[in-house]
Amino acid sequence: MLFNASLVNAQTNCTLYKDKAHQLACQYYTEAIQYGQGSKKSQQLFIQSLEACATFAPTLHEMSVPYLKRGDFYTWKVLMDEAVKADAIGYLGDRGWCYFKHMDDYENCYADLYRLYKLTGGHPGYTGDGDYDLRILMAISQREMGNYKLAMRFFNECIADHRKNNTLGLFDYLHRGATLLRMKKYTAALVDFKLEMVKNQKLADVHYYMGLTYLAMHNKGEAYNSFKQARELYIKTGYRHTDPYCEEPDQVYLADINNALGKLKHPGAQ
Repeated sequence: MLFNASLVNAQTNCTLYKDKAHQLACQYYTEAIQYGQGSKKSQQLFIQSLEACATFAPTLHEMSVPYLKRGDFYTWKVLMDEAVKADAIGYLGDRGWCYFKHMDDYENCYADLYRLYKLTGGHPGYTGDGDYDLRILMAISQREMGNYKLAMRFFNECIADHRKNNTLGLFDYLHRGATLLRMKKYTAALVDFKLEMVKNQKLADVHYYMGLTYLAMHNKGEAYNSFKQARELYIKTGYRHTDPYCEEPDQVYLADINNALGKLKHPGAQ
């Protein structure tokens, strides 16, 4: 039987499950999540939950998270694989996201997310932190594997849906623009970066990538201005694409900006 995580997270009444094994597993799970993540007490309760029902997917998933954060990817994967086996729709997205975020495993990330994409009729949902539509991760994964055509297919599909529903993601245009830049489609990349600026005007990363694009177009004056703006925003506001656990896709560092500025003599340099 399949039990989606949203069912457990939304409910307070474990008797909604039809059999006693899942009811008991749910009760232990509900108690366990009241304690600190990764604490001895919570993990003991998760073990009791699995003793009641070895295929209770929410417990398998939640129990795996502390191992992931500690870098014990083997134990995380053993538990997550069982969670996916018990509830594919509920946990394929999370496993795929973790492959992407913590391991740069683009092949397995794409395999999981594409399977979920097919199971959900092309709407696989969002990452656990809400930052990304999973189709954007599919696109970036294909890009990192060198498949630009397929990457653009998912970028374009996802962004078109977001525009239609007025639900644009925080970094949709940034990542598509960075991909177009790699493809040497500079005019199109510049359009995307300008669209990203409408949503994230103070994001240092987008100014940096605009600088790279102008530089590739032999417009050193605009490139210098963009790099300078990126540096000011990076230092003064600290508003940049970052994450406390891992390097983010297309993340920019101050050293990158300083290096780019160092290669240009002055704003009007040609």
